[in-house]
Amino acid sequence: MKPDNRFSVMGRAFAASILLLTLQAAHANGIYAPYVDVSLYPTPQIDRIGMTQGIQQFTLAFVVSNGRCTPSWGGVQPIGNGATSDLLTILTQSIANYRAHGGEIAISFGGAGGVSLMQTCTTVSALKAAYQTVIDTYHLTHLDFDIEGPALTDAPALERNFQATAQLEADYAARGEWLHVSITLPAMPTGLTPAGLKALNMAIANHTTLDTINAMAMDHVWPHLDMGTATISAAQALYAELYTAYRSAGQAKTDPELWQLVGVTPMIGRNDAVAEFFTIDNAQHLQKVAMDNHYGFASSWSVSRDRSCPDHATYTSPTCSGIVQEPYAFASIFTAINGHWGNGVVRDPGYRGSAPTDTSTRGLSIGAIPQSP
Repeated sequence: MKPDNRFSVMGRAFAASILLLTLQAAHANGIYAPYVDVSLYPTPQIDRIGMTQGIQQFTLAFVVSNGRCTPSWGGVQPIGNGATSDLLTILTQSIANYRAHGGEIAISFGGAGGVSLMQTCTTVSALKAAYQTVIDTYHLTHLDFDIEGPALTDAPALERNFQATAQLEADYAARGEWLHVSITLPAMPTGLTPAGLKALNMAIANHTTLDTINAMAMDHVWPHLDMGTATISAAQALYAELYTAYRSAGQAKTDPELWQLVGVTPMIGRNDAVAEFFTIDNAQHLQKVAMDNHYGFASSWSVSRDRSCPDHATYTSPTCSGIVQEPYAFASIFTAINGHWGNGVVRDPGYRGSAPTDTSTRGLSIGAIPQSP
């Protein structure tokens, strides 16, 4: 057999690691990319939210399986291959408008609801093709994998996932480009859960180059817990876990490199767990600590919740925080973490965007699916 004259996966992964060092320096201010629940109706118009609030980038959630090895929003709306709907039209136009004004997006695969593509696509090549469909549809350079529920303990699915992502990264690197990959994992104040830590180690073992390991700091179900302190504790513990994981894999990293890998995502306002609230004061504390320690990434679940509920009610909802607050009060704090993936958004409180250019397609719009990441 003749050797392949293209870069090997390992060779391309090495090239990717060189690119990563350059890009980490460019993002030294840290990234704030709040989650957007695309399953909500009406479809959130990210350009309007981003421009009026000065948010530099968003993480759009969640792409899952539609029951087969086909990507979809929320398990309902297929993506690519000629699919049309009001949701797709509005979302595509909103993304285009946002990018035209300097914003950028990541798309998150997985989440708490639905079935992950890594579970329904039974070969690495099929899974890679499903991810490629989403990448091509939305012209992506940033992917997030929110791994929880059954997927978190499905070792064959996890191995397929990280082999597919490593191959995608290598394909980009061979073209002199960069595919940014993050993983979002459940965490407690003491760090990643045992299953989350296993997933991290599997990603490293399968040569996936990670921009961020994002700790979901929410729904801890601990009595008398201050959620701000708990979130910061989770990030600090994650740093220590990353130190050990990369050193054990023969990939020891410096202190600044490790902090650039640290990400954290609180559920703003009332959490799903009873008596857990992430408050405005908590956000201010987290933002200061994140900037002082140079966290690479911060997010929140979710931007559509960044407002009080009607009549200042205190229930948990996908469309409000369950606490008394001003609209986008959390975003106004976290946007001080001002690194950007795109050319940079200049806040314009008067921005109203433009209507979708094609309203001829009529189809399915997803109803609210109240799932936290």
